[in-house]
Amino acid sequence: MDISAVVVSYNSGKYLERNFLSLFRQSVPFRRVVVVDNASQDGSQDAMAAFPGLDAVLLQENTGYAAAANLGIDRTDSGLVLVANADIFLDEEFNRRVLEFFARRPQAGLLSPLILRFDRATIDSAGQERSLALYPREAGYGRPLAGTALVEREVFSVCGAATVFSRPALERLKIAGEYYDKDFFMFWEDFDIGWRARLLGLKSYFTPTAIAYHFRSATLPRSRWSRFSLALARPAPLRAHLVKNRYLTLIKNFRWRRDWARVPFALLKDLLWAGALTIRSPKIIIALARSRRVFKNAWEKRKWIRNHE
Repeated sequence: MDISAVVVSYNSGKYLERNFLSLFRQSVPFRRVVVVDNASQDGSQDAMAAFPGLDAVLLQENTGYAAAANLGIDRTDSGLVLVANADIFLDEEFNRRVLEFFARRPQAGLLSPLILRFDRATIDSAGQERSLALYPREAGYGRPLAGTALVEREVFSVCGAATVFSRPALERLKIAGEYYDKDFFMFWEDFDIGWRARLLGLKSYFTPTAIAYHFRSATLPRSRWSRFSLALARPAPLRAHLVKNRYLTLIKNFRWRRDWARVPFALLKDLLWAGALTIRSPKIIIALARSRRVFKNAWEKRKWIRNHE
């Protein structure tokens, strides 16, 4: 079994050199490293040119994270594929630990490594959980690594900053030629694909032995309110994606028979969360109203998933 990497970049030039160095300094090399750049305007292409071993795909427009990741995955044929953000770097033994994990658990479909912040001392994600309100929640988020007991275990979903897929899982997850749902553009695509994997009988795991480092929220204190404030601070178009993708995820993956008891919690949080994100900007409501096509697509994808559960 071998492994390839797919990195999605958009104006991530300040992170790329460190990212690429970590990809090419693995004790067990990647078979292929694909970088898909979403029409960056910050000179990211210069960083790519310094690494001739890259398979660099330079897009002419920003297609979003999901569509770019799909394009990158299609350029690989390894048994395992790492899909990662540009603002991460890997421990030198990352690939070795991932290969050891899949040798122990060949039934695994998705793997979430231990993701730490750049300080190497704070946990960013130890796998993804599903809250009572049906929202994604990063296990261990903001906790100090020292003193936190971490064990290999099955998890609900995966953190999109760095996710490893087995090739059979990717093929099982594909809907109309897509792995990630390109209608999401960005945000929630990791929770969506992890939830779909669970419905289709695929197993997602977390392992503390494979380690990646992620810039996300590097300066945020440990607080759910701080993350909520970050969402509120995003430009209106990005907040529109957050709200839209919440409901695309529910349309595709919510099952009354399994999830009915969570509905009161979901409704309450949506009143607070989605309401706060939209009330500050009527443009978001207009954008949602113009998203009828993607909501229709989600219902069609729901039918596909139901037929394959």
